[in-house]
Amino acid sequence: MYNRLAYPNALIIIIDVSNQKTLIMFIVLLRESARALSRYYGIRRMKIVVDGRRVSNYAEACYDEYVAYFTKRGLDKGNALHEYFHHLVYVNELDLTESKEEREANRYAKIVLNSSNCID
Repeated sequence: MYNRLAYPNALIIIIDVSNQKTLIMFIVLLRESARALSRYYGIRRMKIVVDGRRVSNYAEACYDEYVAYFTKRGLDKGNALHEYFHHLVYVNELDLTESKEEREANRYAKIVLNSSNCID
């Protein structure tokens, strides 16, 4: 998961999403974060939906026209930032190959998490 010696001052937050109330609070937090990022970038906000039926097999999340779909298992900060990058690409109509977009989405999530001292 992480090396405690490498991050001695890191704030570690572990969320048990098996509890329905905690899951709802976490979804609200992610939605507010997406809204704040959208205001920062000056774009339409991304909608966050927890619906595992919309996500393909073996995936934890997917993005489709302003909406990010997550499974319960895939609902975390890293995946939310990854899908938000897809949202930025879609809204700004950037022309990236699928592999390049996936690489850059992973890189974006990693940079944001590291810069905010969040460890996933």
